[in-house]
Amino acid sequence: MLIVVFILSIGILILLGILLAMSPGKPAPFLDENGKPLAGSISEKIFIEVNGVQQGMFIKGKDINNPILLYLHGGMPDYFLTQKYPTGLEDYFTIVWWEQRGSGLSYNPDLPKETMNVEQMISDTIELTNYLRQRFGVEKIYLMGHSGGTFTGIQAAARAPELYYAYIGEAQMSYQLKSEQLAYEYASAISKRTATQTWFKNWKQRPLL
Repeated sequence: MLIVVFILSIGILILLGILLAMSPGKPAPFLDENGKPLAGSISEKIFIEVNGVQQGMFIKGKDINNPILLYLHGGMPDYFLTQKYPTGLEDYFTIVWWEQRGSGLSYNPDLPKETMNVEQMISDTIELTNYLRQRFGVEKIYLMGHSGGTFTGIQAAARAPELYYAYIGEAQMSYQLKSEQLAYEYASAISKRTATQTWFKNWKQRPLL
């Protein structure tokens, strides 16, 4: 039995070594026409302390003199999608793909649950904004929120408008209960015109958030 466990352990270590070699955990650099790292570009994964908690992010841009854009994801970090579905934002901004407190690179099982709240997220956003302003030597940055990140973003911009050139909302969340009600009414109308009555009858028993 011990021999089997030993062999499995060795196999797992070898597999981890291969995976590490294939994916060193660093974002690929931007390259020039000669295949060399593009001068003045940035492509890095970093961890910094934000309000006492280590948090991770990817910073990408073809010219560090471009404006800084801080991106707030909607709950699930989505930087990984840019490899298959490039945004092109790196052509115009130095974009910071921040994986917010408790998610992705910033996940920590020991993170106190009571710190996972809207006020803390807003405070983290402003704290990171000031870090970026200081690091890149700029007075203001751009702030972009997607879905759930839009609520945090718009609150941060409202509290410290002097820190931002503009706030950009993508799939903006402004009144979630109303949004749920509209979705419910839409699904109800569709079900009456299709053969999904049974599905809707079961779904209808679930309370709105």
